[in-house]
Amino acid sequence: MKPILILLSLLFFTSGFAQVNSGTDSLNQKGLPYFKLREPAGYTLEKQEFTFSPEQGRIHIKKLQDEEEVDFGDLRRTTDDGLYIMTSTINEDVSFGRFDSIGNFRTLRYDKETDSVIEERYMIRKTENEEPEPK
Repeated sequence: MKPILILLSLLFFTSGFAQVNSGTDSLNQKGLPYFKLREPAGYTLEKQEFTFSPEQGRIHIKKLQDEEEVDFGDLRRTTDDGLYIMTSTINEDVSFGRFDSIGNFRTLRYDKETDSVIEERYMIRKTENEEPEPK
C-alpha cells in the first residue's frame, strides 16, 4: 500500500509542476520577454492604422477612419505572463493576444464564418527617434 501512495504522490507532484512551468505557448514560443506599453503608440494591421493608449486597468484602442479616430476596443490583461483579451466596440469579436519583445501585438481570434482561428499581428510603427532593428 505504501509504494502505491508514494507513486500517486509522485504522479500528482510532477503533473502539477509541469503545468506551472509550461511558460511558453503558441503566442510566445521562443520564451522572449514581454513588451510593456507605457505610452500611446501607433500600430498598423493590413494598412489600417490604430492607436493603443495605456490607461488605468486597460489599453484603449482607437482606429483611424476617414481621417478621424474612432473607438475600436480595449485590451485587458488577464494573466501575469502578459496575456490580454481584446474586445471590440465595433463588433462582437473577441481575441486573445500578447505583445512580443519589440512591441508588436499578436492575436488569435475565432472566425465563425470559416470555423477557424485567425492570427492577426498589429505592427508597431517606428518613430523617427527609434533606432532600426538589428538584422
